[in-house]
This record gives sequence, structure tokens and C-alpha cells, in this order.
Amino acid sequence: MRTLIASIVLLILIAAPPTAGRVAESTQLTVTEAVAAALANNLGLRLQKDDVEAAAGVREAAGGEFDVFFTGEAGVAGQQYPLLAPDTPEEERSGQWTAGVEKKFITGTEVSLNWQNSRFSSSPRIYLLDPYYRSSLTLALRQPLLKGFGVANQTANLRAADKNLAAVNLLVGSEAANLAASVRRAYWNLVYAWQDREVKVLSIKLAEKLLDETTTKIEAGRLAEVDRYQPESEVARREENLIFADRSIGLYEDELKLLMNSDDWQASLVPTDLPPTAPVHPDSAAVLARALRQRPDVQAADLSREAAEIRERAARNQTRPDLALIGMVGQGGTDDAYGDTLDDAVDDPETQWQAGLALSIPLQNATAEGNYRQTRAVSSKARNSAQFLRLQVRQGVRITLRDVQLAIKAMEATKKTSLASQKRLEAEQAKFEAGRATTLDVLTAQEAYAESLSQEKRAEVGYAIALAELDRIQGLTGLAATP
Repeated sequence: MRTLIASIVLLILIAAPPTAGRVAESTQLTVTEAVAAALANNLGLRLQKDDVEAAAGVREAAGGEFDVFFTGEAGVAGQQYPLLAPDTPEEERSGQWTAGVEKKFITGTEVSLNWQNSRFSSSPRIYLLDPYYRSSLTLALRQPLLKGFGVANQTANLRAADKNLAAVNLLVGSEAANLAASVRRAYWNLVYAWQDREVKVLSIKLAEKLLDETTTKIEAGRLAEVDRYQPESEVARREENLIFADRSIGLYEDELKLLMNSDDWQASLVPTDLPPTAPVHPDSAAVLARALRQRPDVQAADLSREAAEIRERAARNQTRPDLALIGMVGQGGTDDAYGDTLDDAVDDPETQWQAGLALSIPLQNATAEGNYRQTRAVSSKARNSAQFLRLQVRQGVRITLRDVQLAIKAMEATKKTSLASQKRLEAEQAKFEAGRATTLDVLTAQEAYAESLSQEKRAEVGYAIALAELDRIQGLTGLAATP
């Protein structure tokens, strides 16, 4: 009965989460706090957000194609001639300055408005107006009819950049789900390391108890002196196992701190949560549908495919000849004073206009054809990648659901095994006290009992890890998810 009571007390200690009093400096941590800290501080997630900023820059640059541009130019020129005949100039001087704005619209229409000003003089003065000034305002238009025709072709880069930006944003969510699963896995492994340490402590206590009983029987003359060495050596071996258990705690702590990007590597992390053990039986069809519909990486793959298809169609359009409608209208004035020139441009203007077609046919179109071939390959790769990802999701859902159910069975089996091992230990202990079992029999039963307890805790942690993977496979972080 004493053995049974002692075992029950130790089992209660093992079932409870470790306390902070076991280490001089420690930080108590729940699994939710660990996941939240990692999502806020993890460097890998920050790098993913940097990719979002880069994609936003690409999108902004793509929209710059439709910005309004200001143009300006100013300069002077002169030319001297040998005197060949009377009434010919020896020197001519000119100056000009222009200012204008240009704008391209999403239809491909290019419009420019230019104000042109010039001055001309000669020496000697032989012209009717010398010097004379000229000022004009012209509106020019160019509309592509083949290559670059239509809103779809003109906005291809912008729309593709929009989809890529959305895809990168979604990949942040995918990275967050993967990170949350990794944190939960590390957390539960740390929980198991602490629980396994308690099992090792229990194993040492049981061996020490047997050593005390053996010593008592030796002193009473019921056992030989040589029977002391086996429990003594077993105590030493189990103390060595405790050292390895402490090492495992440190390794899992380091893994969790790395995922959390912790700045305190001195204090120990003491998990306060226990693994969930309530059996759940998710609906496979619902899990698969949710994963294919909501997983950020699946949505991102579809957006990347759509962006590649947009660029493919635009590149195919660039292989066509360049045919454009061009037109220009304007009015201006000419006079011997600049102010009079402006008045003439309004009151008695000189008008000009132009309309026509501009055609350019490449005899060798290697650049456009090569770009189209490249974008076609990229588009095909994006389609195949999206399809392959869906196959991986289907496989992952199947594996994860199977792991969840097998983990439930493992918990049930290990619980039965640990109970049977406990009963066996109690029986061997009673037989030893009655002189019908050896120390080796009791030590073997103790080892089997400790191993079964460790396997029971490992099965519970395995179930918790399977549930974390169930969240990840659906693109969830687990903070507000139910399996």
C-alpha cells in the first residue's frame, strides 16, 4: 500500500506542469503566449513582411507608367557665313525654349501639350521682321492600334503587380501559420522534456527506495552483501539519464527561444500548459475544403498564376506590328516683339494640324518573341505549381487526419500500458518484500513502469503536435482555431 500511495503522489506531480521554483531564474509561459510572441518577433516573419514592402514598391513603379510628366528645354544657337552676295546674312542667331506636359492613359492614348517659343535675328538685317519671335501651343495625340492596343495590354504590368502584391501578403499569413505550428511543436516538446525529467526523478526515487530496502535486508541477514551493488549501480545509471533529460530541456528551450526571437537567453522557460487530450474527430471533407479554400499559400499560388497569365498575354501582344493613329493641332503667332506674338496667337493665329498613321514592322522580332517565350514558360510553371500545391495539400490533409486518429489510439494504448506496468511493479515489490523476487526483478519492473509513463506523456504530446499540424494544414495559426 505504501508503494501504491507513493506512486499515486508521484503521478500527480508528473501530470502537473513544472513550476518555476525548480530553477533560480525562470519565465512561465503558456502556449498561446509563445505563439503570440513568435508572431510578433520572429525574424523569418519580418523578412516575409519585407517582401511585402518590396512588392508594394514594384506595384507603385508599375503605376508610374501613367504619371504626368513635365518637359522643358531651352537653348541658343548661332551660325556665321562668308559674304557671298549682297543681301545675304553674315551671321544668324536663334534661341528657343519650350515647356510641356505629357500623359499616358490606360487606353494607351498618349497626349502631350507643348508651348514652344523662339527668337531669330540676323546681321546685317535683311528680313522684313528682324528680329522676329514666334510662339505656338500644340496638342499632340498618339493612339496604338495593334501593339499595345486596349486597356488590358496597357495595364498588364499594373494588374500583375497588384496580384503579386496580394500574393506576397497572403504568404505572410502562410508563414505565420507555419511558424505557429513550429512554435506549438517546440512548446509541446519542451513540456514533454519537463515531464520526462519528472519520470527520471521518479525512477531514481524508486531505485533509491529499493536500495534502502535491500540495505535493510542485508543488515537483517536476509540478503547477501553482493545484492547491494545492483540497485546502487542502477541509481547511478538513472542519475546519468537525468542529466540527459536536463540537456533535452535546454535544447527545446533554445529551439523555442529562437522561434520567439527572445532577447533573454539566460532565464529558463517553464511551460504551464498541458497537452490537450480530449479526442477530436474532424470531418475530412470539411478540412480539405477549408484548406483548399482558405490556405494563404494556395490563394497566393492562384494569384501568381493569374499574374503570369496577364504578363503572357501582354508579351504576346508585343510581338505584333506597331500601328498607331497620330494627330496634332495647334496655333501660334509671329511678330517682331514677343508681346505682339502672344497677341497674334490669340487674335490672328497661325493654325496647324496633322493626322495620319505610323507603321513599324520588325523584320527580325527576336526580342519580343524571346520575351513571349519566356513569359509563356513562366505562366506554365505557375499553373503547374498551383496544381502541384493542391496535390500536396490533399496529401497533407490525409496524412494529418490519419496522424490525429493514430495519436488518439496511441494515448489510449499507452495509458493502458502504464497502468499495467504500475500493477506489475506493485506485484514485484510485494514479492520482493516477501522474499520471492530479486532486486533485478524489481528494477526491471521499475524501468518498464518509468518507460511506460514516458511513452504515455510522449503520446499526449504527439497528439498535441498532430492538432497543431491540423491547424497548419488549414492555414490557421491556432490562436482562434478549433480543430
